[in-house]
Amino acid sequence: MPHASDNAPVPVTRCPRCRAEDIAADAHPTRILSNGVETRVYVCRSCYRPTELEYRIACDAAAIAYRPLPIREALRGLRDFYRARLDERGDPEIRSALDDVERRLAIAPVDAT
Repeated sequence: MPHASDNAPVPVTRCPRCRAEDIAADAHPTRILSNGVETRVYVCRSCYRPTELEYRIACDAAAIAYRPLPIREALRGLRDFYRARLDERGDPEIRSALDDVERRLAIAPVDAT
C-alpha cells in the first residue's frame, strides 16, 4: 500500500498567460511583442486567440508589419517544445503529441506547379 511519503513532485508546464492549464502535451505556438522584440511563447488552447490578437495589436501600435506565423516554423518550434517536455517527464501523452507533430512535419509542402 502506498504511503503519503511516497508522493514525488510532478513537473507541470503551465500556460504563461493564464497559469491555469498544463500545456506539456497540448501547447499552441504564438508570439508576444515586448519593446519591439518578438518572442515565441507556447500557451493553452484558451489563451491562443487572445495572445495572437494582443500580438497583432502590439505590432500595429509599434508600426511593425504583422506576418502570420508560418505553419512549418510553428511545427518545428512545437517539436522542440515537446522534446524538452518528454526529456523531463516521459509522459505517453507528450510522446503522442510529439509523434503527431513529427508526422505533420514529414508531409512535404505542396508544389506550386
